[in-house]
Amino acid sequence: MRFKVVIPARYDSSRFPGKVLKKIGKLSMLECVYNNALESNASEVFIATDSDIIFKEAETFTSKVIMTSGLNKNGTERIAELANILQWKDSELVINLQADMPELKYDNINFLAEKSINNRGLSTLYYPLPSLLLNSDKNTVKIELDNNGINFYRILSDSADKDNIYKHIGIYAYLVKDLLLYQSYPQSENEISLSLEQCRFLDNQLKIQAYKAVSDPGISVDSIDNLNEIKSVNN
Repeated sequence: MRFKVVIPARYDSSRFPGKVLKKIGKLSMLECVYNNALESNASEVFIATDSDIIFKEAETFTSKVIMTSGLNKNGTERIAELANILQWKDSELVINLQADMPELKYDNINFLAEKSINNRGLSTLYYPLPSLLLNSDKNTVKIELDNNGINFYRILSDSADKDNIYKHIGIYAYLVKDLLLYQSYPQSENEISLSLEQCRFLDNQLKIQAYKAVSDPGISVDSIDNLNEIKSVNN
């Protein structure tokens, strides 16, 4: 099984600017994520950014960092641009690994790649919600899995059926041909209103497959409190 990992990395995060360069122990969060990807079975690991600051930091630990356009709306568009720059084949499998998930380990990367190898559209992971309090936390994206398909939410209403609701994990797998198809569509209504890039797949009737992560993927760092929580475990 052959696949590549790309870590899209922005400096100007709306909720926590510069977060991917914050230190966890002696390493930046970005380098921690990169090292986790190196432990997977990926044939290559790249970082794609539109930031000179991130580019210079990434160059201190890898030569596989690519500068991309600042016009990309999200990480999936950024990876599609990189695939074009490097002239990857349509059949190449690509894993999009979020730069703000330093606790997501190689086992989940390999697992998603194995599950996605023959899939079209988007493949992703989910995990049980650790607390009911997260139902109202807009930074914790929820995924609903039922017979009617897949939906994504930021906040759940009190009346929502919680039996099929899980925490969505920010890791995606797709073939290059589906990346380029995604890039050809304009931003969709739900993508914009929820600020969730995966909704462009749903809104254009492209397939989405979701699998339960094989180990706890940890938290996505969206605030200084999230960062301090990770630091308390790793220091």
